[in-house]
Amino acid sequence: MEPADVDLLMTWENASEDWWMGATLSPISRAAMTAFVEGRQDLFQARQIRWMVDAHHEGAWRTVGAVDLYDFDPRQLRAGVAIHVDAEHRRQGHAQGAIQRVLAYAGSHLHLRQVYAEIPAGHVGSLDLFRKAGFGHESVRTSWIRTSKGLWTDVHTLQHVFNTDTP
Repeated sequence: MEPADVDLLMTWENASEDWWMGATLSPISRAAMTAFVEGRQDLFQARQIRWMVDAHHEGAWRTVGAVDLYDFDPRQLRAGVAIHVDAEHRRQGHAQGAIQRVLAYAGSHLHLRQVYAEIPAGHVGSLDLFRKAGFGHESVRTSWIRTSKGLWTDVHTLQHVFNTDTP
């Protein structure tokens, strides 16, 4: 992330219609977002790291999304992965490319055993995206999150396992 990303991140993070998918309950201030972007992203301290997804679009590079490794557990060698692609840039392969790069980093540099994604049941496109990226070992948590309309929805947890050898 770069300081120039603050405005775009503020737009995405403060979209209250999407808060139901995560733990956010209130807007993030510019000062907090700036501190997050400018702070050193030490994966071992913060237990998460975020990268911006850039794509060549109409002759110039543009930031089209962000991808996170979160809930990093260095003892159990696993982390969650989440991705956001701006609505106008979806279904163009950006998310698939970003996930493949994160998987390569997680496996080759962090030596993780597994990465998982938690996806609301109604997000069919996201479920397809992660399944195509090689995530399997799927489980469903029934009525796991409350939607913006106050209804409950299931969450699918999909895993990508790097090394299936067990001691």
